[in-house]
Amino acid sequence: MTTTRSQARVPAADAPVARVLPLLGVWHLDREFDYLVPESLSADAVPGTRVRVRFAGRLVDGFLVARSDASDHRGELAWLERVVSPEPVLTPELLRLVEHVARRWVGMRSDVLRLAVPPRHAAAEKSVPPPAAPEPVGPGPVELPEGWGDHPMTARFLEAVTAAVPARAVWTVPPGRDWARALAVLADSVRRRGLQVLLVVPDQRDVDRLTAACREV
Repeated sequence: MTTTRSQARVPAADAPVARVLPLLGVWHLDREFDYLVPESLSADAVPGTRVRVRFAGRLVDGFLVARSDASDHRGELAWLERVVSPEPVLTPELLRLVEHVARRWVGMRSDVLRLAVPPRHAAAEKSVPPPAAPEPVGPGPVELPEGWGDHPMTARFLEAVTAAVPARAVWTVPPGRDWARALAVLADSVRRRGLQVLLVVPDQRDVDRLTAACREV
């Protein structure tokens, strides 16, 4: 956890304004507020991270949504107090999904976020190794499977899998995307490289859906 003290704070040299969505659970306050980012927190305060800010005199949790050079707020901005974790857990796709769910069910984004983003697990964060940079396997670039061209890390993931290098990846399914077909296409791409694939899903309904998708590709 990265914190800062009130004395001798200096605004970040680059994009010193953070737009933060505090988890207040109050209808008329379910919106972003601008805070000033200290230079000491600037490197960790990236969009999608968990932060703590002062609101009405108390420390509250929130998510940093964006950084900018200036604020529309005419008064003095409060400081960003803490970056709980430098891991960006709120992706732009997830934020759009949260906003859609909140509008669809007439709810608050702060409430949806509490359910959409799992609580932080510090030990799990520390156990994640730095991303490997495997050497390309075989001549020429890896051919990306259908529908995965917009994911820049897909090629590196496939290279690592093919080279038997331990690799892990997290994919947030965009709204409206057929996750079963996407996984089936990716699995088929790995299978064509002469490797075996095991896909694990939580229930029988998902098993049936994934099985049907695998038969189609």
